[in-house]
Amino acid sequence: MFTRTLATAALVVGAALALAPGASAAEPDDPYGFNAVRDRTDYFVAPLDAGALIGPNTYKPIILSPYGATRKIECRGDGHYVSIHECKQYDTNNVAHDLQLLANPIRPVWVYNPF
Repeated sequence: MFTRTLATAALVVGAALALAPGASAAEPDDPYGFNAVRDRTDYFVAPLDAGALIGPNTYKPIILSPYGATRKIECRGDGHYVSIHECKQYDTNNVAHDLQLLANPIRPVWVYNPF
């Protein structure tokens, strides 16, 4: 009796798992590409670049990185409809490293994470 109950429970669980839809890792619908990954290197400025603190580039976010704004930076978002987020900067070996956003009420500051 116990064996029959256990076998029936196993069949029910197996059937439920086989018929259940799998989890989808698909991106949400974004028909206009507002949340797509884009090259945003020109969007950033290093703190010692010309015009970074006083001048024409004061509206750009600051990046604290050993490469400054010379290496490729990719981010999600278009900066207008979807804010810039999930940024990565590539090192000299073309390996992507995350950039962390620091909470700053005056101007965004992104910090290179070497790990």
